[in-house]
Amino acid sequence: MRTRKQFVFIVVVLAVMGFTAITPVPANAATLDPVTFSQDLYSLVLQGNDLLASMSRITLTSLALSTQLVQLESSVSDYLLKVGTVYKAVAAAVDTTTFSITNDMLISLQALSSISASLSSGLLSFSQTITTLAPITALSTLQASMEAMLALSADIGTMADRILEMADNILLMADNIGLMADRILATQVIQSDNVKVVTDAMLQSQKNTILLIAVFKL
Repeated sequence: MRTRKQFVFIVVVLAVMGFTAITPVPANAATLDPVTFSQDLYSLVLQGNDLLASMSRITLTSLALSTQLVQLESSVSDYLLKVGTVYKAVAAAVDTTTFSITNDMLISLQALSSISASLSSGLLSFSQTITTLAPITALSTLQASMEAMLALSADIGTMADRILEMADNILLMADNIGLMADRILATQVIQSDNVKVVTDAMLQSQKNTILLIAVFKL
């Protein structure tokens, strides 16, 4: 996890980079339209909030456990693909695009980071519930549930990584680092805190899942 001093160093370095000469962009190079990008981020936030709302409505039961988790994993996987699409667009344009980062972009990046943290916390809660339900759950149902839990953990971890990398790449493209330094620093601190939440929750969820696999010999 980055320290506050590291955040300040990153912001200063990026601000200095903003004064360097811009290399001409090849005609066929990928570029990123800031308006479209801002809209894409906002769309991801709305979809992520819908996913969180759907997750919050799930009450795990021993009979429907695997079905509930498999359906959730499918939804998370679909959302990860959407995050990945925007992530790839940003990564492809990082060396060829410069634009002024906006407050709306930073707010959306913060929200996406918080969404991944909330998903990981929700998954940890599910792993604790499953531990309680395991003794009264059929082994076949429990095995399918454990597979879904591991897939969910992997997807949410990948999602958190891509959101953080996307935010870092956006800073590399920004030409107004100095003007937005305080807001950028605040965003990075929030993202760092959320990364810790994701990491801790995923590790504990995986431990709970692996323990159940071992105890019930799944």
